[in-house]
Amino acid sequence: MPLLSVQNVCKYFHGNKAVDDVSLEINKGEIVGLIGANGAGKTTLFNCLTGYYKATSGKIVYKDKRIESLKPHIICRMGIGRTFQIAKPFGDLSVLENVAVGAYNKCKTKAEAYDKARQCIIFTGLAGKEDTNAGTLNTGEQRRLELARALATDPELLLLDEVMAGLTPTESQEMVELIRNVKDQGVTILMIEHIMPVIMALSDTVYVLESGRLICKGSPEEVSQNTQVIESYLGKSQEA
Repeated sequence: MPLLSVQNVCKYFHGNKAVDDVSLEINKGEIVGLIGANGAGKTTLFNCLTGYYKATSGKIVYKDKRIESLKPHIICRMGIGRTFQIAKPFGDLSVLENVAVGAYNKCKTKAEAYDKARQCIIFTGLAGKEDTNAGTLNTGEQRRLELARALATDPELLLLDEVMAGLTPTESQEMVELIRNVKDQGVTILMIEHIMPVIMALSDTVYVLESGRLICKGSPEEVSQNTQVIESYLGKSQEA
């Protein structure tokens, strides 16, 4: 039984099909990649999976339970965490306070939440930044903070929305290793990413969206050799 099963999910905005009859499965322990050009519907699908948008139709089943009608905080408490494409830390709070916000998802006391937050800060390479104002962090540090806050919710399934965006090549490689470490902690991952070497190196399975529709699913090797994917996405990326 898959950890997450997405069955014929659609999301319309005033008749516009942002997500159109998408089905996918994620098994426990996998890293699954989700790729497609800008506007393909990737983040919209993430928003449906995490309750920020209500799917127009279709089923979303997590651990054998229907979740498509649930609120984001309920879905998070069930074990689905996420990062956001645009990092938006609470700029007037410290790094520790930011991460503790996520930890309160399951922690019952301030002491417990702050202990969990410190563990996540160390794990994501932000040790020594606990008291730093989050608004002063550079792009790479903000990406790590976003990941630390998501991990503090104690997810079983983690959705990563372009965590490499804006990073230098060195920072990107460090993030790749960090994501592998997250997987090694027993967290299943669904990730959106535009950097093809990253998605191909990390993913067990890759799904490709085009104009809201799923056009391909397979191993990284199969997807990279698929004619339709090359024409609709990879080819355009290489020409740009």
